[in-house]
Amino acid sequence: MNAAPTPRALARERTTARIVELGNAQLAESGVAGLSVREIARGLGMVSSAVYRYVASRDELLTLLIVDAYEDLAAAVEERLAGAGDEPRERFLALGGAMSSWALAVPERWSLLYGTPVPGYAAPSETTNAPGTQVTREVLAIAADAARGDRPLGESPALAPSVADLLAQHLGEFDIDADAATAARAVTAWSGLVGVISAHLFGQLGPDAVALGEGILRPQIEILADLITPR
Repeated sequence: MNAAPTPRALARERTTARIVELGNAQLAESGVAGLSVREIARGLGMVSSAVYRYVASRDELLTLLIVDAYEDLAAAVEERLAGAGDEPRERFLALGGAMSSWALAVPERWSLLYGTPVPGYAAPSETTNAPGTQVTREVLAIAADAARGDRPLGESPALAPSVADLLAQHLGEFDIDADAATAARAVTAWSGLVGVISAHLFGQLGPDAVALGEGILRPQIEILADLITPR
């Protein structure tokens, strides 16, 4: 049986959660450039040196915010999928809709995950990989379910052996039973979701498109669904 957290551990957990909350508020107000451990210390009523016991640097603060954003996005997707049926296409459309809704609601957090890399910062893979691949795994699982159906999608392009091996490795890590061609389709669909949402969010489709909100994304998500699920 696991021991109950100590009061000190609980206090640290609460303070860390508050640091993330204040960091997200800074992110919404000023973007990544406005992140300041000193300002977070002021919000906590602490001296800066005390905050560094929780986040040793701005890079550690960024990592906390990235992990929090990945977890929040995954939770939004999970909630939407809970209301979807079992049919793979319906589930992919629900997943894509959840991603686009989340991105439009918190564009600064989407930008932190999928926008321009922060100069000089490298996300630690041992901390960010697991939360950062939760949605990707859902897309792979949906594609695998669709591939087991009786309505084939047609022939997939040939994959180089090295690419097929890498995809098979990732399928094994995610414990998903599918072939490399299915994984390639799934990764392309997921990359497409990130791309179309980012293009819309960052104004690359023009101001008129931005005004349309999620309405312009729905047909694009439908097209991406064709990659992994039959109509």
